[in-house]
Amino acid sequence: MIPAILRRRRYSLLWLLVIVALAVLLAVLATIPLLRGTPDGRIGSLVGQPAPALSVEGLDGRTWSLADADGRLVWVNFWATSCEPCRTEMPAMQRLAEEYGDELLVLGVDWGEERDVVAAFVERYGVTYPILLDPTLETYYRWAGTDGLPRHYFIGPEGTVVREVIGPLDPARMVAILDELLAST
Repeated sequence: MIPAILRRRRYSLLWLLVIVALAVLLAVLATIPLLRGTPDGRIGSLVGQPAPALSVEGLDGRTWSLADADGRLVWVNFWATSCEPCRTEMPAMQRLAEEYGDELLVLGVDWGEERDVVAAFVERYGVTYPILLDPTLETYYRWAGTDGLPRHYFIGPEGTVVREVIGPLDPARMVAILDELLAST
């Protein structure tokens, strides 16, 4: 018969081995996303597909659609005034909308907020590219299918989604994406 103290040591050692094995497993699982690299938006649920329908009223009262691009690259950005990364991106997006205006149409689709809230935000931040209202989120869910802001979709002149970025874009990455996509159109 094994003395009680040896049994406790055996169980302690067994538990220690289980904990170490779990720690190793968690460490391996944690490194898997790091091995994939930074997603660049070339792969996504909509990339390579025809862009979903977009016919949404803007703050200006006009109904906007992808056909308004007139052969330009379209950047559809789903955002909200309550989304910190969205607010951070907008000044850079405004500068790029001005700089690339002949080749690019930026459409900012607000995520279900009141017209007055969106209008005040747009005025405060000096946003002049078309801001569209999606109060029922019908357009958002047709495009995204799931929650998460900001979302960026780049649609080529032929109406196909050529890039999909979920999450914030820093200004340098915005420029890199636009330069790459505009060079290929």
